Amino acid sequence: MGTSTDPVYLRVLEDLRHRISSGLLEPGARVPSRNAIIARYGVGETAAKHALAVLAAEGLIEARPGSGSYVRHAPVTRYLEHGRLGHPGSPFGLAGPVPAGTAPAGAAPAGTGPAGTGPAGDGAGPRLTREHEADRVPPPPAVARRLGLRPGSLTMRTRYVLCAGGAAVQLALSWEPVSLTAGTPVAVPEEGPLAGRGVIERMKAIGIIVDQVTEDISVRPALRAEAAVLGLAPGAPVLLVERSHLAGGRAVETADIVVAADGHRLRYRIPV
Repeated sequence: MGTSTDPVYLRVLEDLRHRISSGLLEPGARVPSRNAIIARYGVGETAAKHALAVLAAEGLIEARPGSGSYVRHAPVTRYLEHGRLGHPGSPFGLAGPVPAGTAPAGAAPAGTGPAGTGPAGDGAGPRLTREHEADRVPPPPAVARRLGLRPGSLTMRTRYVLCAGGAAVQLALSWEPVSLTAGTPVAVPEEGPLAGRGVIERMKAIGIIVDQVTEDISVRPALRAEAAVLGLAPGAPVLLVERSHLAGGRAVETADIVVAADGHRLRYRIPV
Protein backbone atom coordinates (compact mmCIF):
# COMPACT_ATOMS: atom_id res chain seq x y z
CA MET A 1 0.00 0.00 0.00
CA GLY A 2 3.03 2.32 -0.05
CA THR A 3 4.63 4.31 2.70
CA SER A 4 3.45 7.28 4.71
CA THR A 5 5.68 9.52 2.59
CA ASP A 6 3.87 8.63 -0.65
CA PRO A 7 1.35 11.10 -2.05
CA VAL A 8 -2.01 10.06 -0.64
CA TYR A 9 -3.55 9.17 -3.99
CA LEU A 10 -0.69 6.76 -4.79
CA ARG A 11 -1.81 4.45 -1.98
CA VAL A 12 -5.28 4.31 -3.49
CA LEU A 13 -3.95 3.97 -7.04
CA GLU A 14 -1.58 1.13 -6.15
CA ASP A 15 -4.29 -0.88 -4.41
CA LEU A 16 -6.90 -0.43 -7.15
CA ARG A 17 -4.35 -1.17 -9.86
CA HIS A 18 -3.40 -4.39 -8.03
CA ARG A 19 -7.03 -5.43 -7.66
CA ILE A 20 -7.56 -4.97 -11.39
CA SER A 21 -4.35 -6.72 -12.51
CA SER A 22 -4.90 -9.65 -10.15
CA GLY A 23 -8.47 -10.18 -11.30
CA LEU A 24 -10.13 -9.23 -8.04
CA LEU A 25 -11.87 -6.61 -10.14
CA GLU A 26 -12.68 -8.36 -13.41
CA PRO A 27 -13.31 -6.70 -16.79
CA GLY A 28 -16.70 -5.07 -16.67
CA ALA A 29 -16.75 -4.85 -12.86
CA ARG A 30 -17.75 -1.55 -11.33
CA VAL A 31 -14.88 0.34 -9.72
CA PRO A 32 -15.49 1.90 -6.27
CA SER A 33 -17.00 5.34 -6.65
CA ARG A 34 -15.30 8.50 -5.48
CA ASN A 35 -17.34 8.47 -2.26
CA ALA A 36 -16.62 4.77 -1.72
CA ILE A 37 -12.88 5.40 -2.14
CA ILE A 38 -13.02 8.24 0.37
CA ALA A 39 -14.73 6.00 2.90
CA ARG A 40 -12.63 2.87 2.23
CA TYR A 41 -9.19 4.47 2.18
CA GLY A 42 -9.75 7.44 4.45
CA VAL A 43 -8.60 9.96 1.84
CA GLY A 44 -9.98 13.25 0.57
CA GLU A 45 -11.99 13.92 -2.56
CA THR A 46 -8.97 15.22 -4.49
CA ALA A 47 -6.98 12.04 -3.91
CA ALA A 48 -9.93 9.84 -4.90
CA LYS A 49 -10.56 11.85 -8.06
CA HIS A 50 -6.86 11.80 -9.01
CA ALA A 51 -6.55 8.02 -8.55
CA LEU A 52 -9.55 7.39 -10.82
CA ALA A 53 -8.20 9.82 -13.41
CA VAL A 54 -4.83 8.02 -13.53
CA LEU A 55 -6.50 4.62 -13.90
CA ALA A 56 -8.55 5.99 -16.78
CA ALA A 57 -5.46 7.51 -18.43
CA GLU A 58 -3.70 4.14 -18.14
CA GLY A 59 -6.60 2.51 -19.96
CA LEU A 60 -7.52 0.29 -17.01
CA ILE A 61 -10.98 1.75 -16.40
CA GLU A 62 -13.57 3.66 -18.38
CA ALA A 63 -16.14 6.14 -17.11
CA ARG A 64 -19.78 5.76 -18.10
CA PRO A 65 -21.72 9.02 -17.63
CA GLY A 66 -24.36 8.69 -14.95
CA SER A 67 -23.27 5.18 -14.03
CA GLY A 68 -19.71 5.26 -12.70
CA SER A 69 -16.38 3.73 -13.68
CA TYR A 70 -15.83 0.15 -14.82
CA VAL A 71 -12.83 -2.08 -15.43
CA ARG A 72 -12.06 -1.87 -19.12
CA HIS A 73 -12.05 -4.95 -21.30
CA ALA A 74 -8.53 -5.22 -22.70
CA PRO A 75 -8.45 -4.94 -26.50
CA VAL A 76 -7.23 -7.86 -28.59
CA THR A 77 -3.49 -7.33 -29.02
CA ARG A 78 -2.04 -7.70 -32.50
CA TYR A 79 1.52 -7.72 -33.76
CA LEU A 80 2.53 -5.22 -36.40
CA GLU A 81 5.10 -7.20 -38.34
CA HIS A 82 8.19 -5.29 -39.45
CA GLY A 83 9.97 -6.02 -42.70
CA ARG A 84 7.83 -4.16 -45.25
CA LEU A 85 10.36 -1.48 -46.18
CA GLY A 86 9.20 -1.61 -49.78
CA HIS A 87 5.69 -0.46 -48.90
CA PRO A 88 5.61 3.02 -47.33
CA GLY A 89 1.84 3.00 -46.94
CA SER A 90 1.93 -0.29 -45.06
CA PRO A 91 5.29 -0.31 -43.27
CA PHE A 92 4.12 -2.87 -40.76
CA GLY A 93 2.09 -5.89 -41.81
CA LEU A 94 -0.77 -6.77 -39.47
CA ALA A 95 -0.27 -10.22 -37.92
CA GLY A 96 -2.76 -12.29 -35.95
CA PRO A 97 -3.91 -11.73 -32.36
CA VAL A 98 -1.39 -12.25 -29.58
CA PRO A 99 -2.51 -15.11 -27.32
CA ALA A 100 -1.76 -15.26 -23.62
CA GLY A 101 2.01 -15.37 -23.22
CA THR A 102 3.66 -14.97 -26.61
CA ALA A 103 2.44 -15.18 -30.17
CA PRO A 104 3.37 -18.11 -32.44
CA ALA A 105 6.88 -17.63 -33.77
CA GLY A 106 5.69 -18.17 -37.32
CA ALA A 107 2.82 -15.69 -37.31
CA ALA A 108 2.48 -14.39 -40.83
CA PRO A 109 1.84 -10.74 -41.59
CA ALA A 110 -1.40 -9.88 -43.29
CA GLY A 111 -1.74 -7.97 -46.51
CA THR A 112 1.04 -9.56 -48.55
CA GLY A 113 0.16 -7.87 -51.84
CA PRO A 114 2.38 -5.13 -53.30
CA ALA A 115 0.05 -2.40 -52.09
CA GLY A 116 -0.43 -3.82 -48.62
CA THR A 117 -3.95 -5.03 -49.36
CA GLY A 118 -5.64 -8.39 -49.40
CA PRO A 119 -6.56 -11.02 -46.84
CA ALA A 120 -4.33 -12.12 -44.02
CA GLY A 121 -1.46 -14.40 -44.91
CA ASP A 122 -3.08 -17.34 -43.11
CA GLY A 123 -6.56 -16.51 -44.41
CA ALA A 124 -7.84 -15.84 -40.90
CA GLY A 125 -7.13 -12.15 -40.36
CA PRO A 126 -9.16 -9.09 -41.38
CA ARG A 127 -8.87 -7.77 -44.89
CA LEU A 128 -6.41 -4.89 -45.18
CA THR A 129 -7.14 -1.87 -47.33
CA ARG A 130 -5.09 1.27 -47.87
CA GLU A 131 -6.11 4.82 -48.64
CA HIS A 132 -3.67 7.47 -49.83
CA GLU A 133 -3.46 11.03 -51.09
CA ALA A 134 -0.47 13.12 -52.16
CA ASP A 135 0.29 16.82 -52.53
CA ARG A 136 3.24 19.22 -52.80
CA VAL A 137 3.82 21.12 -49.56
CA PRO A 138 6.58 22.88 -47.65
CA PRO A 139 7.73 20.39 -44.99
CA PRO A 140 7.32 21.04 -41.26
CA PRO A 141 10.58 22.30 -39.70
CA ALA A 142 11.37 18.95 -38.05
CA VAL A 143 10.88 17.12 -41.35
CA ALA A 144 13.00 19.67 -43.20
CA ARG A 145 15.82 19.01 -40.74
CA ARG A 146 15.53 15.25 -41.21
CA LEU A 147 15.72 15.69 -44.99
CA GLY A 148 18.42 18.36 -44.82
CA LEU A 149 16.29 20.82 -46.80
CA ARG A 150 16.71 24.57 -46.99
CA PRO A 151 13.87 27.00 -46.21
CA GLY A 152 11.47 27.30 -49.14
CA SER A 153 12.01 23.73 -50.35
CA LEU A 154 9.03 21.64 -51.36
CA THR A 155 8.25 18.01 -50.60
CA MET A 156 5.86 15.48 -52.03
CA ARG A 157 3.79 14.52 -49.00
CA THR A 158 1.78 11.30 -49.13
CA ARG A 159 -0.74 10.45 -46.44
CA TYR A 160 -1.64 6.80 -45.93
CA VAL A 161 -4.35 5.19 -43.83
CA LEU A 162 -4.15 1.42 -43.33
CA CYS A 163 -7.45 -0.22 -42.37
CA ALA A 164 -8.18 -3.73 -41.09
CA GLY A 165 -11.75 -4.87 -41.54
CA GLY A 166 -12.76 -1.30 -42.29
CA ALA A 167 -11.22 0.17 -39.12
CA ALA A 168 -8.14 2.43 -39.33
CA VAL A 169 -5.17 0.87 -37.51
CA GLN A 170 -2.18 2.77 -38.88
CA LEU A 171 -1.40 6.23 -40.21
CA ALA A 172 1.67 7.25 -42.18
CA LEU A 173 2.87 10.58 -43.54
CA SER A 174 5.72 10.31 -46.03
CA TRP A 175 7.79 13.21 -47.38
CA GLU A 176 10.19 13.17 -50.35
CA PRO A 177 12.17 16.19 -51.63
CA VAL A 178 10.59 17.43 -54.87
CA SER A 179 14.09 18.35 -56.06
CA LEU A 180 14.96 14.65 -56.27
CA THR A 181 11.96 13.29 -58.14
CA ALA A 182 10.39 16.21 -60.07
CA GLY A 183 10.05 15.41 -63.76
CA THR A 184 10.71 11.68 -63.25
CA PRO A 185 8.25 8.77 -63.57
CA VAL A 186 8.31 8.34 -59.77
CA ALA A 187 7.46 11.91 -58.78
CA VAL A 188 4.22 10.77 -57.11
CA PRO A 189 4.61 7.58 -55.04
CA GLU A 190 1.24 6.08 -55.99
CA GLU A 191 1.23 7.07 -59.67
CA GLY A 192 3.19 6.00 -62.72
CA PRO A 193 4.79 2.67 -63.67
CA LEU A 194 6.17 2.03 -60.16
CA ALA A 195 3.08 3.08 -58.22
CA GLY A 196 3.08 1.58 -54.75
CA ARG A 197 6.43 -0.17 -55.19
CA GLY A 198 8.06 1.58 -52.25
CA VAL A 199 10.89 4.03 -51.71
CA ILE A 200 13.79 1.64 -52.35
CA GLU A 201 12.63 0.43 -55.75
CA ARG A 202 11.33 3.80 -56.90
CA MET A 203 14.55 5.61 -56.01
CA LYS A 204 16.62 2.91 -57.68
CA ALA A 205 14.71 3.53 -60.91
CA ILE A 206 16.08 7.10 -61.02
CA GLY A 207 19.62 6.15 -60.05
CA ILE A 208 19.42 6.71 -56.28
CA ILE A 209 20.52 3.67 -54.25
CA VAL A 210 19.04 3.49 -50.76
CA ASP A 211 21.67 1.87 -48.55
CA GLN A 212 20.32 2.49 -45.06
CA VAL A 213 17.01 2.78 -43.24
CA THR A 214 16.79 4.31 -39.77
CA GLU A 215 13.90 4.24 -37.31
CA ASP A 216 13.35 6.19 -34.10
CA ILE A 217 10.49 4.83 -31.98
CA SER A 218 8.74 6.73 -29.21
CA VAL A 219 5.41 6.97 -27.41
CA ARG A 220 3.38 10.17 -27.25
CA PRO A 221 -0.25 11.28 -26.86
CA ALA A 222 -2.31 11.09 -30.04
CA LEU A 223 -2.91 14.37 -31.81
CA ARG A 224 -6.56 15.30 -32.18
CA ALA A 225 -6.67 14.47 -35.90
CA GLU A 226 -4.89 11.14 -35.34
CA ALA A 227 -7.27 10.17 -32.53
CA ALA A 228 -10.27 10.95 -34.74
CA VAL A 229 -9.04 8.72 -37.58
CA LEU A 230 -7.86 5.85 -35.37
CA GLY A 231 -10.96 5.93 -33.16
CA LEU A 232 -9.00 6.77 -30.02
CA ALA A 233 -9.78 8.93 -27.03
CA PRO A 234 -8.05 12.34 -27.26
CA GLY A 235 -4.56 12.06 -25.81
CA ALA A 236 -4.49 8.25 -25.93
CA PRO A 237 -0.94 6.87 -26.25
CA VAL A 238 0.32 6.06 -29.73
CA LEU A 239 3.53 4.55 -31.04
CA LEU A 240 5.41 6.93 -33.32
CA VAL A 241 7.95 5.47 -35.73
CA GLU A 242 10.10 8.06 -37.50
CA ARG A 243 11.53 6.20 -40.47
CA SER A 244 14.05 7.58 -42.97
CA HIS A 245 15.50 6.09 -46.16
CA LEU A 246 19.07 7.22 -46.78
CA ALA A 247 21.36 7.11 -49.80
CA GLY A 248 25.01 7.86 -49.18
CA GLY A 249 24.18 9.42 -45.82
CA ARG A 250 21.45 11.71 -47.18
CA ALA A 251 17.78 11.17 -46.36
CA VAL A 252 15.78 10.81 -49.59
CA GLU A 253 12.48 10.09 -47.82
CA THR A 254 11.22 10.29 -44.27
CA ALA A 255 7.95 9.22 -42.72
CA ASP A 256 5.99 9.41 -39.48
CA ILE A 257 4.11 6.18 -38.79
CA VAL A 258 1.47 6.22 -36.06
CA VAL A 259 -0.36 3.27 -34.47
CA ALA A 260 -2.34 2.95 -31.25
CA ALA A 261 -0.06 1.80 -28.44
CA ASP A 262 -2.97 0.04 -26.76
CA GLY A 263 -3.53 -3.28 -28.49
CA HIS A 264 -0.48 -3.31 -30.76
CA ARG A 265 3.10 -4.50 -30.51
CA LEU A 266 5.85 -3.97 -33.06
CA ARG A 267 7.68 -7.14 -34.03
CA TYR A 268 11.13 -7.07 -35.63
CA ARG A 269 12.81 -10.11 -37.18
CA ILE A 270 16.55 -9.60 -37.45
CA PRO A 271 18.56 -12.19 -39.43
CA VAL A 272 21.75 -13.32 -37.69
